[in-house]
Amino acid sequence: MLTSALLLTSLVAAPSSSDWQAPGDHEHVVPRLSRRTKRVFTNLRYEGNNKALRAPFEDHAPACSDAERTRALASRTGGLFLLRDALFSQQDHPVQRPSCALMLPPNWVTVAVHDAMAGRVTAPVIAPALDDDEAWRALGTPAALFGGFPTSDSLHDWATRERASASEDDRIRIDNARRSVHTLAAAGERLRTASAESPEAVARAGAEIIARSDHDYFGGAVRHDHVIPLFVENPSEHEIVDEGKGLVVHGRTLSPEAITLTRREVYRRRLRDGAMAIERYDITREGDVRRAIEVLEMLVPEGSGRGHHVYVWVGGPLIAGTERVEDVHDRMPEFVAALSKADIEMSRVTVFARPVFQSRGKTRDDLVAATDRARTQGVLYGVNMNTSALRAKMEWPRRSATP
Repeated sequence: MLTSALLLTSLVAAPSSSDWQAPGDHEHVVPRLSRRTKRVFTNLRYEGNNKALRAPFEDHAPACSDAERTRALASRTGGLFLLRDALFSQQDHPVQRPSCALMLPPNWVTVAVHDAMAGRVTAPVIAPALDDDEAWRALGTPAALFGGFPTSDSLHDWATRERASASEDDRIRIDNARRSVHTLAAAGERLRTASAESPEAVARAGAEIIARSDHDYFGGAVRHDHVIPLFVENPSEHEIVDEGKGLVVHGRTLSPEAITLTRREVYRRRLRDGAMAIERYDITREGDVRRAIEVLEMLVPEGSGRGHHVYVWVGGPLIAGTERVEDVHDRMPEFVAALSKADIEMSRVTVFARPVFQSRGKTRDDLVAATDRARTQGVLYGVNMNTSALRAKMEWPRRSATP
């Protein structure tokens, strides 16, 4: 367990007397949440943006303060979707904030599994003493720093800058980056040690490291009952190349067997601790539909009985130059029917229909029509609004969450 995680309180926040409950026939609606959120609908699931949940750098907030705030907010909701699947796509920022429970990127596990299958031990991350500028400066390239693991130009750049002559703010960033490297190096050593046993042992070790970081950041109870970590299981080329998402690594060929083993162990282990979500699947593409079915059959096969839930985020093709997808709600019943015919325990699966409703320029009638359609289809539906904006737009009467 990371030492900084011990700073987190184990208390779960009770619903605020100012919180609301949404009408029961709208529990499929998913609004947005940020660090400035004051009120929530206690019976709704929310989508949280990592950047919006972090304190700004200028606040110089202590380690784990973001985690404490996120934990308290999540515990008042019906569930909180949070992207947690890559080095810079998680709640901790490796440079801008002091890490609380930095997550090992899943593709690091894939690389170590791939190497173990080939009879190799992945070259280690080099992590000099925090104040040894000369040793850090000697690591002239990302590959020299990260060894055989996936590299990060940004993290390398900050970690290897000269600390002694840096401004006060840059020194903080350098320290954050170097501590992040130390965390990654320690995780890498656990993977390297496991490689002496078997590729399966490497995958299991990586899965435990990732699950442990979830627990340390959110706390076991909040992770189990409220937090829904989101994996980009089917990343776009941009997400692979520029953001390091998914189980693959840009520019490297990893064996399909290593990817399959890593996916199975990491995903199943995370699912033991609570619900999880996977994205994104273009349901107009046969290959994406088949891929979603195969992953769900692995995670929640038919007859698996009671267990934690898997949310699968789907939509249409990506809109060029954006992270948004085209609206293909007319294809949603067909997709749900395809899942129902597969070897999937549908009682443990919920479809999250994209795109998120954009409220600007739209009327209440537009919103009601979209949410009613989603309810009829039996899918979740996101709205780009916070609690108060959603309540006002829908003209819902105020109903307190507490008597």
